[in-house]
Amino acid sequence: MTSRVGTIVHVVTCLAFAWSAALLAGCSTSSERRVRNPQPREDLEPVQIQLTVGLPYDSDGNGYPDTVQSLVYVFPDSRESALPIRVKGTFEFAMQNAAGDVVAHWVFPPDVTDQAARFLPAGIGYSMYLRLAPGQDVMGPTSLDVRCRFVTVDGVEVRGQGRASVRFGG
Repeated sequence: MTSRVGTIVHVVTCLAFAWSAALLAGCSTSSERRVRNPQPREDLEPVQIQLTVGLPYDSDGNGYPDTVQSLVYVFPDSRESALPIRVKGTFEFAMQNAAGDVVAHWVFPPDVTDQAARFLPAGIGYSMYLRLAPGQDVMGPTSLDVRCRFVTVDGVEVRGQGRASVRFGG
């Protein structure tokens, strides 16, 4: 009798596990099929950039943050697609102080842009690291603004609508 109860418990446990796994896998008993969001066409023209930056960190071990990760999404006209698109061209970043002076400038050419593309939850995004030159990171607490622009291989310029602020210094 005890082995029969043990077998029943084992079977019920296995069935419950299988049912849970099916739910987690997104299985459905209806005839509806889940449709994945299609990726936008690759020939769409970029018209807008969304930029965000992470928290700065000290990559050279001198006690002052000197590097920040930037994440850029490039969007076409919203009538064409609401998803960010893959682009070919050059990203340029400028870091400015409160007076508007450029503290640092970075250019990422098309080959680096291609390598920076990532499939992210929101769609295709570009992850690039902005690192201050050695010694340039030694400063008191300072808020700096990062701005971005993108230039297609055909020369079309797309500027970011705003800036991302980041705090550097010790």
